[in-house]
Amino acid sequence: MSNTLGEGDVYQSLRMVLQNTFGVVIGEGRKNAMLASLRPVMSEFNLDTLEKLVSKLQTKNSASLKNSVLQAITTHHDAWFEPKELFGLLDNYLLAEMLASGRQNYRIWVIGSGTGQLPYSLAMKVDQASKKPGSTTKVTIDATDTPTDVVASARAGIYDETSMENITSSLRNKYMVPKSGRWQVVDDIKSMINFSSCHLLEGVEDRGHYDLIICLEVLVYFSVAVKTRLLDAFAGLLDPSGILIAGLNEPILPFNKNFEMVRHESGIFYRQKQ
Repeated sequence: MSNTLGEGDVYQSLRMVLQNTFGVVIGEGRKNAMLASLRPVMSEFNLDTLEKLVSKLQTKNSASLKNSVLQAITTHHDAWFEPKELFGLLDNYLLAEMLASGRQNYRIWVIGSGTGQLPYSLAMKVDQASKKPGSTTKVTIDATDTPTDVVASARAGIYDETSMENITSSLRNKYMVPKSGRWQVVDDIKSMINFSSCHLLEGVEDRGHYDLIICLEVLVYFSVAVKTRLLDAFAGLLDPSGILIAGLNEPILPFNKNFEMVRHESGIFYRQKQ
């Protein structure tokens, strides 16, 4: 990967383009990791220098490249029943509220759903808990990500044996079926989830109302202005007393006054102010 300009100048130009194009802020300390994540994208689009990548990102007909770049720099590891803090909150607090007697519907939005392990894990937990006497709540999960191919893969719900870490054999045998040497999520669980592509920067205000928004390791990439705008939108989408769960490294209160922090023994979440 060669550069005509000095490498530092090219990198700074790239950082500015990413911020102006996506509202994504990349710290100086993430330089090596980000360049490593972008190399496959550059190879796919036949861009052999950072200068060419920067130039191409600024053209009007680069939607596909932009989607690939955004995916590359914000992708996180997908795993079953992770992060543990989230599923601790689910077991020790959220499920009881979600499935409380008299509640008819409960809507969840998972932002940055990747290849689907997180929303499917949630659906499995909900299904287990909803089998208890007295539970009549219908739980639905909207799971979104940006790249359409990633969304399609998640919707299919088919996984290699090597990606089955963290899911117990009892859960796997209950909620998945063998398919050509791989494992596929059963239809009852898939029917609880609506997978779709969503570009957060293009507006989310028309998505309806939610009881729980899960946005893990997403806001951390955006500038303060974009972060503030998104949190305002989330506050508008959440029902009164609705809950927002963000990543461990994503403080909310400095950027939005519509939420109050709740410290539970299993973890931290944010609730709409009353």
